[in-house]
Order: sequence, then C-alpha cells, then structure tokens
Amino acid sequence: MGHIEKEEKLDDVMAYYRNVREALAGLNDIVAINFNEKNFYYQAAMDNLKALHDNVLEVLKTSFTPREIRIRLRELEFDEKEAEQVFPL
Repeated sequence: MGHIEKEEKLDDVMAYYRNVREALAGLNDIVAINFNEKNFYYQAAMDNLKALHDNVLEVLKTSFTPREIRIRLRELEFDEKEAEQVFPL
C-alpha cells in the first residue's frame, strides 16, 4: 500500500472514529440527564462508555502507528475546540 493510499485510508478511519466519538458523547449526555452521578447505573454506563472508547482506540492502533493516531487525535481535538469558540454552547 502506497503512502497516499495509507493516508486516505487513515482519513476514512478517522471519519468513522469521529462518528463513534460523537455517538459516545451523545450516550454520555443521555446517561447524565437520566441518572444521578452517585447512581450505580450511571457509574456502570460511564465505565462501559469509557471502555468502549478505549477499545476503539486500541483497534485504531493495530492498523496504524501510534504516532499517526496521536497526530490525528490532536487535530480532532483542535478542530473541536476551534468549533466551540465559533459556536459556544
């Protein structure tokens, strides 16, 4: 696989990761709205959402180098912070 093809594949994978991350954030919000932080179900849900996120990252690391993933994650975080400044909630 050439460098350009690998870069394009990583672009596609990161787009999927962004979608998963947004879905997890949505589930996080739903759990936070419906349960008190001290509730067992809240804690269990948060633990499972974190584990799911961590496992998605591990899957990414098996396909790409950790350096490539770190760079892309930093870009994603920067984009999100920039968007928050433009569209504050």
